[in-house]
Amino acid sequence: MWLIISLGLLHIGVMTSVYFFGAQYPITTTSFFLCSLIATFELLKRQLKRHQIILQSLDHGLQSLRDNDFSVSLNQQKEKSYNPLIDAFNQTSANLRDERQRLYQREMMLDKVLNASPMVTILVDHRDTIVFTNNSAQQAFELNGSIVGRQWTSLVASLAPEFQHALNHHGETIFTLTDSQGAQQAWHVTNSSVTIHQARHQLFLLKTITQELSKQEVATWKKVISVISHELNNSIAPISSMCHSGELLAKNLDEPRLNRVFNTISGRVNHLNDFIKGYATLTKVKLPNKQPIIWSELIEQLQTLYPFELINELPKTPINGDLAQLEQVFINILKNAHEADPSGKVSINFDTTAHGLEITINDNGSGMSAEVIQNALLPFYSTKHSGTGLGLALCREIIEAHEGKLIFNNRDQGGLSVLVILPLID
Repeated sequence: MWLIISLGLLHIGVMTSVYFFGAQYPITTTSFFLCSLIATFELLKRQLKRHQIILQSLDHGLQSLRDNDFSVSLNQQKEKSYNPLIDAFNQTSANLRDERQRLYQREMMLDKVLNASPMVTILVDHRDTIVFTNNSAQQAFELNGSIVGRQWTSLVASLAPEFQHALNHHGETIFTLTDSQGAQQAWHVTNSSVTIHQARHQLFLLKTITQELSKQEVATWKKVISVISHELNNSIAPISSMCHSGELLAKNLDEPRLNRVFNTISGRVNHLNDFIKGYATLTKVKLPNKQPIIWSELIEQLQTLYPFELINELPKTPINGDLAQLEQVFINILKNAHEADPSGKVSINFDTTAHGLEITINDNGSGMSAEVIQNALLPFYSTKHSGTGLGLALCREIIEAHEGKLIFNNRDQGGLSVLVILPLID
């Protein structure tokens, strides 16, 4: 504004001088006119330079924004006409800076959630390259080093055939796989397409559902047992009452054969009642009262009941558990081991791994068939003539309540190996 006013006054002065004094003082008027032109040129040149400096500052600021540097801001100018543009630039830079901060916080939160999730998450781009995995994916594939950057096809080709078929199937699928510990693991796999930054990607989500299926299976058995127990108890009560009345009548009649009949009925009713109570314990397993386990005391108690050889030192890794429940589990396993191996050559080994504390009980018996191993943990299933099929089912219920695993495997040298895995204290 000041430049326009200055030039306007200068030009008015030049035109006034030329009009009034041009004829009388031509040389002076011409000199004054030339000086005014030079002054006008210098003023315009100075203003143009200033304008270029401001435009250059804006250009550098925009270049910084293009380079994702949102910390840049421009200073206010003396020429107020530029300030609205500078204010708009600074406001845009501040908005972008705040938005990037919010996006960064969201990404950090999403990254933590994904890495803490037990679900395996893998993202593959259109070039068949793995661009993202979480911690669960690294553990599931049990590979050394990061798998990000590897070719997805080559990684899938190195997996088991069941795994390959599930991963190559678009949509959802469920399959079972034997893990490194010999246990059957059920997996749910989802293969879907997603678009990220206008590029097509494949998203793979894998989740082990073994524990959920196991819990559902146990819940179903508990419901069946509860229904059967209820119906049997409803029948046993009147039978027992009538049997007692019959015994009293038989005494008055002095008929020994009736006494034997009613005594036999009463005995079988009592046996059936005890049988129902035994299975009812499976439906009423209490939540473990977890306390630090003192292994020396537990091992000493077990040794007095069922002797065994301790292969290595007792673990120093802290474990929280219900001492009474865990003792019940080991007593049941050791009892079965001694029954399978009359020589009594039973051993226990402790090993601390990434999966937790692994306790292995080995015997030199005849082992188990594949069918028996598959059904050993089911209620009602037993290979013993007088077995109830309750012991190992109760063991599984207790171990799973401790967030652990119970696995059976035949040994190469003969006999059975029972693996109990308990989680370590975080």
